[in-house]
Amino acid sequence: MNRSRFAVSVIATVTFAGLSASPSRSDSPSPTPFQAHVDMKTFMEHVLTPAARVIWSVNGTVIDAKGERDLSPRTDEDWEDIVSGAATLAEATNALMIPGRAQDAEWNLYVKKLAAAADKAYQAAEAHDLKSVTEVSDRLDGVCASCHRHYGVE
Repeated sequence: MNRSRFAVSVIATVTFAGLSASPSRSDSPSPTPFQAHVDMKTFMEHVLTPAARVIWSVNGTVIDAKGERDLSPRTDEDWEDIVSGAATLAEATNALMIPGRAQDAEWNLYVKKLAAAADKAYQAAEAHDLKSVTEVSDRLDGVCASCHRHYGVE
C-alpha cells in the first residue's frame, strides 16, 4: 500500500471512529443547570422590587417633622447603595429568563428592556450622574408598569 492510500485509509478510519463515538442527534440535551428557587411573586417582592426601589428613591422626597428632605444621593455611601441596587437588578434579569419563568413570547422582550434600564442605572450610578439615574429611574418605572399591565399584576 502506498503512502497516500495509507494516509487516506487512516484518515477515513479516524473520522469514522470519531463519528461513531459522537452522541447521536436523538440524545436529549442535558437539563439546564438553572432553576428557580422561589415563585415569581416572592422573587419580585424580595429581589426585584427592593433593587428597583433603590433606583427609584433618587426621585423621592420625604416630608416629616423635620420638614421636606430630598432623597437624592449626597455621599459616596448613598451612591454605593444605588450602584448595588442597579447591579442587583441588572443581574437578577438573568433569573427572570430561567426556563419555566417565561410567561409567553413577549416575556423576554420585557426582561431585555428591564436589563437595559438597570444597566444604564448602574453605569450612571458608577459615574455619580444624578441626572442620568433620574432619567433611567423614570424609564424603569415605565418598563415595570407596562409589564405589570400586560400580565395583569397589580
